[in-house]
Amino acid sequence: MALLCWMTAASAFWLLLTAGPAYVDARHLGAGHRHALRLALSAALRPLSYWYDERLRLLPPDERARLRARHAERLGLQQISNLHCPLCGTEIQRVWVLGGSGRLAVRKGPVVCPACDFRLDSCRHCAHFKQGIGIIHSHDSSHGHCTFYKTFQPVEELCPPEVAQRLQQRGYTHLSGPTRVIDSYVPLDSCSAFVLDERRLRSSGVKPPSRRCRGSIEREPS
Repeated sequence: MALLCWMTAASAFWLLLTAGPAYVDARHLGAGHRHALRLALSAALRPLSYWYDERLRLLPPDERARLRARHAERLGLQQISNLHCPLCGTEIQRVWVLGGSGRLAVRKGPVVCPACDFRLDSCRHCAHFKQGIGIIHSHDSSHGHCTFYKTFQPVEELCPPEVAQRLQQRGYTHLSGPTRVIDSYVPLDSCSAFVLDERRLRSSGVKPPSRRCRGSIEREPS
């Protein structure tokens, strides 16, 4: 019983500590009572989501613009959505957007460094890319396959030899499987399913915008 009381008191204290300042701040920025209450409850569950994202949407447009400019200046960029190429240092224009859920994403279309052949929206930075070709895996991340797009391929390229042999005996010569990626530095032809994998991005020497800066990035058009 004592433990339950202690946990209840601790929860109430945490709610007051996180939700209270967020509610007061949201009201100060012009949010209505219900909207401010919703934001305060969100801040209690995910504090950074309010202070680094939702709060920025309450700011007047001119103040948001000044905040973006300050973030960009600190990073040595012309604007917050740009990126320094990890290979040559050239500034790549309009790289970052925020998806509908507020997640960091890469804008649609070729995102290529204007001075070298580095491409951000390539297979090696995509969540659909799986390293290794077929059943053979290697440490060479330039080869692999795409788990989103499927193509018909010879069974011996998709299955272990004994399985492929049994399938061929039954008349199966080809099966639908993940599309082979020969060069993960470029996307597949007509690919429109790129999903950013930040862990893979860091392996290429790209540092994504910090959580503090992300709220200043424009949202992707729906």
